[in-house]
Amino acid sequence: MVKLIGNDVWRSGEKIGWIDGDHVRDRNGKKLGYFQGTHVYDVSGHKLAFIEQDHLVSHGSGSEARIDLERVTEEVQGGVLSEIGKCAVYVLLGN
Repeated sequence: MVKLIGNDVWRSGEKIGWIDGDHVRDRNGKKLGYFQGTHVYDVSGHKLAFIEQDHLVSHGSGSEARIDLERVTEEVQGGVLSEIGKCAVYVLLGN
């Protein structure tokens, strides 16, 4: 589980990254990816995941995973980030 406090992303009392506009950065400031509309992209612009109805659909290793948005909300707590923003944190920092 990760916790959003302001723009910072924390896990087990340690800052693991932050939100910079629509970009997600790691603890060292490196851009990991971004979110836009209903999609999550890596830093190169490749689509990693998207929201479809009440699921987050992610692509990886030639397969597709469907995760309930409720689970994303349980794993990414706090903050006032949009639903797709929380999904981006989940995909890029939460796992």
